Amino acid sequence: MTRRRSTQQRLDPLGTLAAWPLAPLIASIVLCYSVIATVLQQSQIQNPLFATLAVLAMGAAAGTLVIAAQPANAPFNGRMHLVMAALALAGYLFEQFSRWGSNLLVQDDFGPVCIGFLLLALAPYRPWRQIALSGAVASVVAVAVTLPQADSFEVTVPVAVYAIVSATQILAPTAAGAAYSRRIVRSILAWQTDARRAIVARTEEARGQMARAVVEQQVAALKSGVIPFLADLLERGTVTALDIAQAGQLAADVRRTLVAEIDRTWLDTVATRERAALTERGTPGLLVVADPEHRATAFRADQRAATAALIGALCAAPGFDPHSLVVQITGTAPPVKPAPSKARPAQPLPTTAQDTASVPRLPRSSAAKPAPAAPAPAQLDTITIQAALDLPPRKVKALLRPYLGVIRVVFDNVRVTVRRPSLTIEYDSVRDPNDASAAPQAPATPATPAGVRAQKAPRQVR
Repeated sequence: MTRRRSTQQRLDPLGTLAAWPLAPLIASIVLCYSVIATVLQQSQIQNPLFATLAVLAMGAAAGTLVIAAQPANAPFNGRMHLVMAALALAGYLFEQFSRWGSNLLVQDDFGPVCIGFLLLALAPYRPWRQIALSGAVASVVAVAVTLPQADSFEVTVPVAVYAIVSATQILAPTAAGAAYSRRIVRSILAWQTDARRAIVARTEEARGQMARAVVEQQVAALKSGVIPFLADLLERGTVTALDIAQAGQLAADVRRTLVAEIDRTWLDTVATRERAALTERGTPGLLVVADPEHRATAFRADQRAATAALIGALCAAPGFDPHSLVVQITGTAPPVKPAPSKARPAQPLPTTAQDTASVPRLPRSSAAKPAPAAPAPAQLDTITIQAALDLPPRKVKALLRPYLGVIRVVFDNVRVTVRRPSLTIEYDSVRDPNDASAAPQAPATPATPAGVRAQKAPRQVR
């Protein structure tokens, strides 16, 4: 996501959830104002059909805002933005056509005000440039429709005043929404930059402490088996066949532990943490993580945080079966199709000097050049979370609504299936292998836990 397309909803999904009630509130104001204005100004209406269509179109625009802004439909995409703006503009045009030639005042038309309020409501969801562009286009249309009606207005002023009044009702709320969107996005990006710098600084400071803690952890593990065994050998001074077998067993245990730590990802750390929390609550559970290809290491920081929060909410939910949670990550990568090449007829090899001389020689500049490598196709990672919650489906959806609202912003194609007591949540993560910033990180190890990654992958233990 580029800086130009950044929105508050994509950068701060939780904060946008708190702003959700503003969408139905503004939609209600728009609908009520359009109905009240139509009823109070019915003496100016020349075409009741257009007046009815104007109210219906404005109501449809308000409904589009409410539906698209719902957390269950996040994120608010550009298509819904265009649909809402088009319906609002159509409602304004129908209103003007319904009272063409009998419109007494410019400032009492509900169309410009409703368009401005609807664009203002887009501030948490859409980029500020798109909000400003929508307002500019709508104001141009309003001016173009208002000027031909100058003779019917009861207030006689210069024509430019009519244009300014009609455009200001749209541009003022639009400018407020665009300014808010621009300011909040810049503030969030600046905060994220400062937070990353602070994390890097603290990581450098704590690296020595982490290394000492890892050494102490490994020494403690050796004290339980390896060190007593070696001390006993030194005291006896002899090595028996039983000692050789025991040494092999200890070496296998150490190797198995090291390999397990190398293969450990942030998702395993989350499962371990939740398993410990369940044990503290007196309900020890079995949480299964199936990620054989270590696809979890390719998730972004926001995707990791959202997934970890969702797993934590499931484990802490009432009616949760601690032996039912299964987290599985699978992936698909479409095969790369070779580029079609033109087939050339086979030619006989020269067998004589005369044949060799007759073979045309190509200049060096026309020599065959290697074709540029085709970009690798996008890879799709699918994470599936299965659990058992002994709750009605309505309560399950209400419990998970804020978490799924964030999941829908940072992931794609979220699917939720609730069949009491079974719950299945699936969502996709599309990775672009050509994006260097999305390269997979090294797996977590005791020396590099989740959130602190080594620059190069750890060596394979044999």
